Amino acid sequence: MIRTYKYRLSPANAQDCVLRFLLQQGRLLYNAPLEQRITTYKATGKSVTYTPPWAFFRDLRHATPDTLGKLNATSVQQMLRRLDKAFRAFFRRLKAGEKPGFPRFKGHNRFKSLECRYDDGCKLRTDERGRKLCYVQNVGEIKVKYHRPLVGGSPLHRRTCEISVTNPLLKAYSPTCSTSSPICVLL
Repeated sequence: MIRTYKYRLSPANAQDCVLRFLLQQGRLLYNAPLEQRITTYKATGKSVTYTPPWAFFRDLRHATPDTLGKLNATSVQQMLRRLDKAFRAFFRRLKAGEKPGFPRFKGHNRFKSLECRYDDGCKLRTDERGRKLCYVQNVGEIKVKYHRPLVGGSPLHRRTCEISVTNPLLKAYSPTCSTSSPICVLL
């Protein structure tokens, strides 16, 4: 069973701008490999998997520290995995004879999340006054309205988080039996 907890975030204006900038960079990062896959398929007739785009965008991220470099490396990996998953689902549905639904380019109103692993880009913290804060890499610590504690008293690193930029909410998911690494999702 998975429990969900929602907490309201109170980002400062500067933090809100940085979160929106990161979301924009993530959207561009999603659209660029999508275009790369389409172009490669039209030119060669072969599909591109996760690994070649990761090497390209990893190097591009290092070359542009003021834009894509602001994104966490795991955010870049998760974005490419998201696109790879969309293509696998497209080909699975095509093979099954269902309506395939080709992966779309994402406009600013259709792209709502970035993902990163907990403790590698985002983390819930407590300050010296006992207030809960959500730390996001390159954004800083954002105030959290922590109105109820997480059940079980288990450590926070076993949680999955979602942060909404348009409506500042933090959703903490508490999986009871998870073998995968937890992920923080920036919406």
